[in-house]
Amino acid sequence: SRTQNEGHPKWFVLGVGQVIKGLDIAMMNMCPGEKRKVTIPPSLAYGQQGYAQGKIPPNATLIFEIELYAVNKGPRSVEAFNQIDKDGDKKLSELEISQYLKEEFARDGKKRHPSAHDEILADIFKKNDHDGDGFISAKEYNVYQHDEL
Repeated sequence: SRTQNEGHPKWFVLGVGQVIKGLDIAMMNMCPGEKRKVTIPPSLAYGQQGYAQGKIPPNATLIFEIELYAVNKGPRSVEAFNQIDKDGDKKLSELEISQYLKEEFARDGKKRHPSAHDEILADIFKKNDHDGDGFISAKEYNVYQHDEL
């Protein structure tokens, strides 16, 4: 079955699991203005469970036509890493990331449940602290030395 879904411009952070894995991979190294047509197998999309809200059936292969409008230096940039890494030891401690989240939350001024902070912190470590040492190294943080990013 084929469904056509007219896309609208969306902002998201690449490489942090905000979109399906296939898009994280497909959009690597794209430059502003570039267009790509990508076919994403179920294993890199919604897999066997599909995605009911998005009307995507189980085991669906997805085809995207992507046009990249703009790239901003995201929270995954070298600058951001150095900014969070207050003591400059090239790894991020729970305290450093906790501090950074507090500042970010204060900046956007949204009302959040106090537990949101701890949940996000725990999630960051779950997704990024691959060797489980309680720190997120520059490599684990996904710092890409790519000019356009």
